[in-house]
Amino acid sequence: MHILYENRQINNTYNTKFLRLIIDSSLSWKAHTDELTAKLNKACYATRLVKPSMSSEVFRIIYFSYIYSITSYDIILGR
Repeated sequence: MHILYENRQINNTYNTKFLRLIIDSSLSWKAHTDELTAKLNKACYATRLVKPSMSSEVFRIIYFSYIYSITSYDIILGR
């Protein structure tokens, strides 16, 4: 299918990102969950490295600012 806008062709894409939510052409969650999993893996690895050297209160602050912010934002959009 060829779609033109102001004499320019609009290309078909497999997925797009809108408000950190990845929407793909088949309307599945696979691309979004893959990216979310990668973000959370990095966050868990980073917090696991620094956890032994800090108090539980500092660790709680890091958790809520880093991991919780990723999951809570994506859960709100996923509803």
